[in-house]
Amino acid sequence: MIRVKYFILFLIFSTTTLGLHSQEKLMWGGGISLLVPDNSFGHISNNINKNEFGFSTVANTGFNINIGTLWLFNPQLSLESEFAYSYFPKDKKTWNQERYGDINVNYQMLNLLAQGNYYFSKGEIKPYLGAVFGIYYLRNMLDFNSKYIGTDNDASVNYITNSLLAGYGVEIGTLFKLSKRSYLQVGIRFTTIPDIESEYIAENDVTLNPHDKQNHWGLSVKLFFNK
Repeated sequence: MIRVKYFILFLIFSTTTLGLHSQEKLMWGGGISLLVPDNSFGHISNNINKNEFGFSTVANTGFNINIGTLWLFNPQLSLESEFAYSYFPKDKKTWNQERYGDINVNYQMLNLLAQGNYYFSKGEIKPYLGAVFGIYYLRNMLDFNSKYIGTDNDASVNYITNSLLAGYGVEIGTLFKLSKRSYLQVGIRFTTIPDIESEYIAENDVTLNPHDKQNHWGLSVKLFFNK
């Protein structure tokens, strides 16, 4: 939790600094992202191959909606802040377990991020490479509605796991100047959220967060405006 506190202080400092600078350099906006879960850099335990089991095994393609700021303080440097909500539905093949009956599973996130970008051009079309750091609040829900309610085989149970974790990522993309006061940003980001602990509930024969890390790819489109 110490690392999480440091990240929170860093993000507060970054967003406060943005607000203290000229409104001519600070833009506001937001956008949407297509999110794809990934198994890369997962754990290897109990002889499970990280390439065969991970976040993409339990979750399916999801989405993200976000709002934030973009501060172009230099022709080749910028600082962003982002507040976002993300949703991943279950992987139907993985969670098709007849013993449990109808299993309702989803993975939700709230995140507060700071991102620094370096632009390879000073023109109106600016390819960039960015580094992302932030805090992720994870809410993973598993709801088992057994077909055998009232019998010895009844496995019905409801779990909601909540975690506050630090995460980081890298992003490549392009910033397009649409007008004097508006920009379009298109980017591809890889995010890793480590240190998610699995928990086995013996009496219910259930493992919470068996996928370990919730790594994912994101394809985002954002619009920023300056008053």
